[in-house]
Amino acid sequence: MEHSITPAANHPAQAEQRLAGRITPAPALPADPAAQARVKDWLATIADQPAAAALVQILADHPAANELIAGFAEGAPYLWDLVRAAPARLLALLQSDPDSRLEVILAGAAAAAAATPDEAGIMALLRRMKAEAALLIALADAGGVWPVMRVTAALTRLADSAVGLAVRHLLREAVSAGAIKPADPSRPEQGSGYFVLAMGKMGAGELNYSSDIDIIVFFDPAAAALVPGVEPGGVFVRLTRQLVKMLQERTAQALARRSPPPIPSVVDEASSDCSAARRRSIR
Repeated sequence: MEHSITPAANHPAQAEQRLAGRITPAPALPADPAAQARVKDWLATIADQPAAAALVQILADHPAANELIAGFAEGAPYLWDLVRAAPARLLALLQSDPDSRLEVILAGAAAAAAATPDEAGIMALLRRMKAEAALLIALADAGGVWPVMRVTAALTRLADSAVGLAVRHLLREAVSAGAIKPADPSRPEQGSGYFVLAMGKMGAGELNYSSDIDIIVFFDPAAAALVPGVEPGGVFVRLTRQLVKMLQERTAQALARRSPPPIPSVVDEASSDCSAARRRSIR
């Protein structure tokens, strides 16, 4: 099963930029020995995978990163599931500059979405994007690499990307159905007369782990790039219903248990997970 939006980098970031080396030890008691044993046992079970040797080495070279992963195993089940699901993804994240990697994840998702014709494929893609970015953001946050405002900005960027990719796909479907005739078929949202405004924390660029997103949808019948004779209300109401489905419906790829899988990136599971990590850091 494909877990990552982007392939592992052939040329990892410079040593001083790598996430693994920038994770700082928390002023806390070390992870429970049982949790450290779980990490060790997991690494043993994946020994035959291509990423295993490099992952073992990077965790040995960076004890703070190893301690953080053990902390996930101890008290962060959502993040621990993400760690175990794809060793190569974890290795790529630890070897990357987190700021650059987030941009690569979002750009990779946009490129993949452009080549994905069906709704189910887009829904799966959004959930893979969410999972990879969730783990990256949590590592940078709980590892002390990113300050809080950088974390909230990253969560907002991810939510915005998920909404934008879903809207673009649905407008392309409307083009294929003969309802919309855009000026630029590769960017059907431009001049479509349909737009989505982010309200509240998302609109302010301040989504946090426990935030829901608030969006409001408008369409302008006079500006809509509709084929003559097509009634705008029917087209855009159906499109909005599909948008809600794409962002909220649980799929086989979704790791989230309750919240809309792609929005925001980490939501409830990582909210409790990162809160647990922070509690460990001050106990």
